[in-house]
Amino acid sequence: MQKLIFIITILFTISISAQSKYEIIILPKKFSFLKEENKYNLNSLTKSFFETEGFKVYYAEDILPKEIANNRCTVLFADVTENNGLFASRLTVVLTDCQNNILLTSAEGSSRDKDYNVAYNEALRFALTSLRGSLKIKNLNAPENEIKEPVVQTIEKVEVKEIKPIVAEVVKPLKGELYALPISNGYKIVDSAPTVVYLIQKTSNESVFIASKGEINGVFMKKINGWFFEYYQNEVLVSEKVEVKF
Repeated sequence: MQKLIFIITILFTISISAQSKYEIIILPKKFSFLKEENKYNLNSLTKSFFETEGFKVYYAEDILPKEIANNRCTVLFADVTENNGLFASRLTVVLTDCQNNILLTSAEGSSRDKDYNVAYNEALRFALTSLRGSLKIKNLNAPENEIKEPVVQTIEKVEVKEIKPIVAEVVKPLKGELYALPISNGYKIVDSAPTVVYLIQKTSNESVFIASKGEINGVFMKKINGWFFEYYQNEVLVSEKVEVKF
């Protein structure tokens, strides 16, 4: 369906009092718990993630543009911290402002793989993924924007195309009851064998977990009618009901 909107002129005054949001992130080339720059490609992985989320990302060691170097309170600072246990590698992503105030902390990503290259990458990917949807952070250090003059906006032609909605596909629950076995940062969801079917990790919301099922990553959440594992497949949201005992 297409609609043609004829030429119209709209007169309006815009007054902005909300603070601006951060658009730039600075991170180190070497995280403090490692001895080399970009060891295991963790720094480039972090940079790539934030760029995918719409940020401009610089390394702290780079020559920064003057507008950033002269006003560091317009940017966020990202770092990764390590909290390894006896059998697991654990990483957390921390975002701070220019006054070293912690503005956002990721869920803790962990891996029990004995290969550090695999373990650190797996743990960091979990931690970074948990930040999605939480990165629109207001910059309280930025000055308020001035009231703008009236603007005349002319819309000559707008074509509105019909967009097919993405419909969630509901998958029937697996046969047989599953059981939740506690681990340091969440649970293993196992069957009677026991075989690990899902691995879920805690977030700040006790009803929502970061989850994986084999190579599929998604979220594990509690709804009114039970627990669901949800993920995207070919741009379609798949909702998989899970019968599990905690």
